[in-house]
Amino acid sequence: MALFSKPPAKKPEPIPAPPTPRAATARSLAANAAGRKAAQVRPAAVATGATAGTGASIIDWSPAYASIEVLKTNPGLCVVLENAALLYAGGQAGAAREQLEAGVAGDLETKQSPLAWLALFDLIQRARDRQGFDKLAMDYVVQFERSAPAWVEPVAQKVGINGSQGGFVALAGKLSAAGGVQWQGLRRAIEARVPQARLDLSAITGYDDAGARLLAALLADARRTHMRLSIERPEKLQVMLGIAVKKGREGGQGAWLLALEMMQWRHDQAAFDDSAVEFAVAFEVSPPSWEPPPEEKAEEVPVTPATMRGADGESFPFAGVLVGASAPLLNALSEFSQRRNLIVVDLSEVERIDFVCTGALLNTIDRIEAQRKTVQIVGASPIIRALLLLIGISPRHFVKQTV
Repeated sequence: MALFSKPPAKKPEPIPAPPTPRAATARSLAANAAGRKAAQVRPAAVATGATAGTGASIIDWSPAYASIEVLKTNPGLCVVLENAALLYAGGQAGAAREQLEAGVAGDLETKQSPLAWLALFDLIQRARDRQGFDKLAMDYVVQFERSAPAWVEPVAQKVGINGSQGGFVALAGKLSAAGGVQWQGLRRAIEARVPQARLDLSAITGYDDAGARLLAALLADARRTHMRLSIERPEKLQVMLGIAVKKGREGGQGAWLLALEMMQWRHDQAAFDDSAVEFAVAFEVSPPSWEPPPEEKAEEVPVTPATMRGADGESFPFAGVLVGASAPLLNALSEFSQRRNLIVVDLSEVERIDFVCTGALLNTIDRIEAQRKTVQIVGASPIIRALLLLIGISPRHFVKQTV
């Protein structure tokens, strides 16, 4: 018989459940891009979506052809504003507005961020929603006990003829329907009825039939919407298309359609009429109609800014929708900076900048300031300013625009 009773068996302690992984925030995703210096980024940021309300972002970017360097995020930004800025950069203005509206209504950090409120005013103004603007203005007065921004009546946009103004799109590599991202900039500009844009074809290395058809269709859409599109450095592509056209039917219908479309854009009716007949015979179809875009006598103006506002009497103006690496435009900014110590970048006419272009702008500013020069940014709207701060552009670069 046992003298001592057996001690009760210990119950095994429950194994704690692993912590639920948190969705990556827009801030962490932007910071993580700093480790992608060797990666290549796509010409446009692709937003795969975001959590509803004030939740964390699930926006993702895939590698593309330009390196993006992110220094560090700005501590004055809040999570909701960061997510909204990235959504807007990706062309999702409605989703960005929903994020900010939910934030100022129910998220303490967003409520206390004046820039988040100003960004929401910015988006509502762009949507021409006067009723929504006035309602937000009353909430703003209650929150901050000061006057709200004033509603600005929309005016007709003034657009110059020269190619240094307006949106900029560059196509690179092989034209193919499979490379959907590279078409987004031009497609969005056409859908948004951007009155003027520049299309750089210098980096195109080839095409397949589907890619040639797609570019021809987009150019035709731009022509029908009366967009003033400046097609820059098309010579290499034109040579490739000329070789294909000489092969007749074997050259492929896509190459013929694109060659004919580009003849319309350069107003070469004699070549178009001859080629249209040959095209009809080769493919047994009706010849296309001669419907060129309006021919405008534009001044030969280099891609450098006109004399505008700025502390030193000049600034480099950007305008329209800026997508992709925008190498020619940013190279022009670098060239502009060689002639002065203070470089004023004017963003007052910019509708939107995507993530890739913002990163390329940051890198350009860093290279300029490495030469002991000063870069100032004027005219950035609140939603664009939020994106620039998130990507790593310092608050010290932003100055008030002088009249």
